[in-house]
Parts: sequence; structure tokens; C-alpha cells
Amino acid sequence: MIDTKLIKQEKIQEALSSICRLTNFKPRLALILGSGLGDFSKNISVVSSILASEIRNYPVSSVQGHAGKLIFGYLQKDSTHSMPLLIFQGRIHFYEFGSFDRVVFPVTIAHYLGVRKLIITNAAGGLNSCFSAGDLMLIKDIFNLTFLQSNSKSSKQDYSTYTPTEYFDHKMQQIVLQCAAQLKIPLQQGTYCWLKGPSYETPAEIQMLKRLGVDAVGMSTVPEIYTSYILGMKTIGISLISNLAAGISLNKLSHAEVTETANNVKERFSELMENLILSIN
Repeated sequence: MIDTKLIKQEKIQEALSSICRLTNFKPRLALILGSGLGDFSKNISVVSSILASEIRNYPVSSVQGHAGKLIFGYLQKDSTHSMPLLIFQGRIHFYEFGSFDRVVFPVTIAHYLGVRKLIITNAAGGLNSCFSAGDLMLIKDIFNLTFLQSNSKSSKQDYSTYTPTEYFDHKMQQIVLQCAAQLKIPLQQGTYCWLKGPSYETPAEIQMLKRLGVDAVGMSTVPEIYTSYILGMKTIGISLISNLAAGISLNKLSHAEVTETANNVKERFSELMENLILSIN
């Protein structure tokens, strides 16, 4: 019988070898940039930049707005210097590959490179009637309607013995709330729901999600949250409410709308991310 765990580990090691041939940088904090948010990487003092296609076994995204780069470097503002950073410019979605392991491959690689803290961002559809397109939302809880989970086991406990509130690091959440308050940037808080995609939800599906208590819906992020928890990484998630969901918005939903909203709020997003990253130690 073929040992799939050994095959998976071999692929990880091959990817790590590819990266180590191109850089010896040791990141401690990672940031995953969601749809339309890749421009934040321009703020980084780059030490190394690696294309996903240069890394053996690394899945390359086919989605517009996900450049597929790993950027290693620092963020510096005045005399303040960030932890060593790894920026994922773009992400992998389940609907692209149909594989949970491939979706979370970047987080796994980050862990093996030494990352212990993770900021996950995404673009999401807003369901909460108090939200507007362009809002930022701190993810306080998650709702998984794909019913998919990793087969990996945690040395601490398995999925049957913990609650979703344990996914997120309370200290990092408090830091981002403080940063938003200092910058006078409104920061919503709510529950994010993961659906497989790639199609947008119908108005009927959105009404169901609203009744279930969902504030924002998207096609990513939850697999990375599961994996970062298993690996013992301290994690927070932030959604850009890029559009109001079907049946709430009068406009036809499109990826172009997501990108346009991200462009409109990129200065606010960058300001919050800069202050957050420089405040984490």
C-alpha cells in the first residue's frame, strides 16, 4: 500500500528545497493577500521574491488578481522595523484544484520556513445589513458549509474536542482592533462562511446564510485557518467586504466589482496592515 503521508512530506521537502536554493531568508510572520489586495506587497522592503512556478510542487493559481508570488522582506516605517515577513501575493482556492492539501500547501510551507504568526485576508460578499462595500471585517468566527476538513491530526487535540473560537489568537485580534481605533478606520466584526465556489451564491442561498447568522461569505480562508491551528500558528483573519451579496445588492456580481472595491480601499487597507504588522512582535 502506498503511504500518502510520506508522499505528501516528500512534496513539502522538495518545495522547501526549491525555496532554500533561491533564498536563505527566515520569516516569522506571514500575510496572505486576498483578491485585489496584492498591491500591499509594494510597501515591503524586498529581500527575495519567488514565483510560485519556480517552486517544485507548489500550486499556481489560475484566478485573476492572484499573482502567485512569495515575497520575503521587511516593513519599515520611521524607526520601527517589522518581524521578518513572508507575503503570499495571491492564494489558492479549492475550486481550482479540488484538493484540500493543495489549498493549504502555502501555509504548510510557511510553517516549515519558521512562520509562527499568520494574517489571512480575503475579499468577501457582505450579508450583514449594517455592512457596506469597502468595509473591513475582523473575522471572529467561521462557518464551514463545504463540510471539508483536513485529514491531518493535531498533537494537541482532534476536531471533535475544540470550538471555532480557539482558531484565532486573542492578543493579535486586540492589536488589530487597537490599530483600527487609533487610525479611525471603521472595523466591522463578524462570522465568515466558506463555500466551495466558483459560482456566486443565489439570492435564496444568501437569505439562508443570513438566517444562519453569517455576516460575510467567500470561497477561501477557512482551510488556511484549520491548518494554521493544527500547526500551532497564531492567526487572525480580515475580510474586505468587496460587494454586497446576491439579493442584497442590486448590481450583477462580478470579479471586476471585487477588484474595483479593493482599489478604492487599498490605502485604508494598507494603512491598517502596516500598523498591524509593525505592532506584532
